[in-house]
Amino acid sequence: MGVMNTMRANMAGIMIFLVVVFVLTMSVGGLVGGADIMDVITGDKSDAFTVVNGEEITRDDFIRALTNERENYRQQNDAELTDQQLDQMAEQVWETLVTQILIRQEIEKYDIGITDEELRYYFTESIHPIIQNNFAPEGAFDYDLYQQAVNDPQYAPVFRYWRQQIAGVVPVEKLQQQVFTTAHVSEAELRAEFDRQNRVYDLEYLFVKASMWQDAEMTVTEAEIANFYDLHIDEYQQEETRVMDYVSLALTPTANDTDRVLSLMADIVADIEAGESFESQAQIHSIDPSSADGGYLGWFGRGRMVKPFEDAAYTADPGEIVGPVLSQFGYHLIRVDSSRVVDGNRELEARHILLDIKPSETTRNNMRRELRNLEFLAEEIGFDAAVDSMAYEMQTANRVKPGDTFVAGLGPFQSAVSFAYRSELGTFSSLMQNEEHLAIFRLTTINPAGARSLEEIERGIERRMINERRLEAARLAADSLRGELAENTDFSAVTMTREGLGYDLIEGARSSSSIKGLGRYQTVYGYLTQADAGSISPVLETPRGHVIIKLLAKSDFDETAFTTQKEMVRASLEQTRRNEAWSNYLEDLRDDAKIIDNRLKFL
Repeated sequence: MGVMNTMRANMAGIMIFLVVVFVLTMSVGGLVGGADIMDVITGDKSDAFTVVNGEEITRDDFIRALTNERENYRQQNDAELTDQQLDQMAEQVWETLVTQILIRQEIEKYDIGITDEELRYYFTESIHPIIQNNFAPEGAFDYDLYQQAVNDPQYAPVFRYWRQQIAGVVPVEKLQQQVFTTAHVSEAELRAEFDRQNRVYDLEYLFVKASMWQDAEMTVTEAEIANFYDLHIDEYQQEETRVMDYVSLALTPTANDTDRVLSLMADIVADIEAGESFESQAQIHSIDPSSADGGYLGWFGRGRMVKPFEDAAYTADPGEIVGPVLSQFGYHLIRVDSSRVVDGNRELEARHILLDIKPSETTRNNMRRELRNLEFLAEEIGFDAAVDSMAYEMQTANRVKPGDTFVAGLGPFQSAVSFAYRSELGTFSSLMQNEEHLAIFRLTTINPAGARSLEEIERGIERRMINERRLEAARLAADSLRGELAENTDFSAVTMTREGLGYDLIEGARSSSSIKGLGRYQTVYGYLTQADAGSISPVLETPRGHVIIKLLAKSDFDETAFTTQKEMVRASLEQTRRNEAWSNYLEDLRDDAKIIDNRLKFL
């Protein structure tokens, strides 16, 4: 996989997507849809893992692709995925497999292929980027190095591999080029984009903020809430959700685990006193990223480190080792190497060794044994009776949705969500575990899809109506204020009877950045683009209130700079439009596709 990793690291833009799609394709043995991977299946697919417009992705296909990506991550990062990262990767792999099928179906629909002559072209006349990026030791394609490989018989298997890659990628590139033809950039758009990036505005503003009105000033009756609910009921539709009760134990270290870490700390100190270097011990034992550099932290002043660490370090003499020092990260051994004074403040140069306190396997096994006893007892006398008998506290996870990866109170817990959607009411799970908890779940309620009840969302509706009324109050006040303003009005002297009116003078504002104290809103910059210097805007709405702008000055459109930068702006804008067109195209394919997603039945 070294060649593939090199390609991933070097290719950019659209080609990253192409190669990632193709790599995942290769990981399951060939272009998705090929006869050696999955057949075109007709008929009832209700028990299939996933079906995309009649074509199946089997569970084995998915697991192979996920395993491949997981192994790539391990090799590239020398680390294991967390549960949350694994959930995210699983979702991305599934999405990519679905996208592969949709793209392949489009390629077949439009009969897009690649001829032998085209393949030769990509190896001889216009070397394809997939190949170029493997012969660019200094960033640029080295044709002589490539020719040496062409004439080297040992490279024959690699060239066959590249040939297979390019044969899969080029039809996708051709499909993309068809989509890209819709991404036009006009002269007017080029000028507008250049103007957006470069024009500078001087302005002052008055900001009537909704926060100037208190919640208590906005009266909302129950009848109004009910009427709002009726008028907006489409907004409160929800998919099916499920409720689980659960008993859990946090995987926390015990006193014995702490003693084990302190014992290791003592051994480290003894080894250092016996002649081992602090740096080598940091490299061997420390879990901090600084371990690779012997625990070196560089120079720091007060306020840069957590307080227990800082307090200990600032009481140490140069060369002295202090610790163990307990912080939120674990136990530290600290060695202060040097001290200096910068601008009257003392700074330290130090190294440290950090050991975290984790539950040992013995601790984990003891906790597992506890909950397994609950599981066995529940089999005999029922879940509620077992929980009561063993004096556990029952908790509830409400409104668990099919796409959730988290369980409230427990963090990432995909296996628990899967249990909720593959189980019958009243059943309880076997012992489950994520990174921080052990738990046993029971499915207690299935809430069918439909509108949430008024009782559930009454407070949310009230909050929304109050916010809308505060915003409306700000609009009315801003309208009144605007009627009193003239071109010669001193904005800085304007006041209101209500406190909180915002004012600022801004020099050098750009459409590509936020305005201090106000933010970045299209309504504001839309006015500035069209307005003349000296003019005062109408009342402009923002999510936080209503603003009135006086445009003091704006720079002229620089024709010379535009001529110089025009092609650079065009390239950037065209790339953005192409990416948007391709993304929208894939989104439309997804929206129009018939996708049966049965992952929760299988995972």
